[in-house]
Amino acid sequence: MLHPYSARQIQHTIVYPQRATRRTKVSEQEKALVHRSTLLYIGMLVLLGGGLEEIRRVGNTLTPPRHIAGAWRLTVPPASSSCPLLEFGEAGDDNLQVEQSGRYLTLTFTDVHHTRLRARFDGRELYGGGLSTSSCAAGKWVHVTGRLNSDHLELILTRPQETPVPTLVLSGTQASGLALRSPASP
Repeated sequence: MLHPYSARQIQHTIVYPQRATRRTKVSEQEKALVHRSTLLYIGMLVLLGGGLEEIRRVGNTLTPPRHIAGAWRLTVPPASSSCPLLEFGEAGDDNLQVEQSGRYLTLTFTDVHHTRLRARFDGRELYGGGLSTSSCAAGKWVHVTGRLNSDHLELILTRPQETPVPTLVLSGTQASGLALRSPASP
């Protein structure tokens, strides 16, 4: 009488007797791995949500700096130095164009050399500098400091490398509707 199982099935059972139990253990390990992965994923989502909420909460308390971009009409004292910090040509052409990106400013004067200085604006005070464009002081650093009092801007320009230190004090008011020449135009 023949056995109901084929020889191949019997051989397979003899060679791999613990296959069924090993399959169960792997299955339990897989379940544990899936469970840990799910918990890790949920934890990461909670951390992400909490972080975004904290960023939103802090961001709601921030306020941007005052908007001072635009044209400013300057009051310029007569040049008293043989090498002035700014050389204004025509009378009435004493203007300043302020470009603003948050707290960062670019100050472009309408002087003969179209001097551009970079500055940082912290609420009411500004400070910064740039290289001199004047031929008698080419390549020397020009410092700018200033203060904003309501709609009045006070600027102090200096070249600290020189002795005595040349200083230029400018006073300005924001000009409504003033169209300045672009630095590229003659």
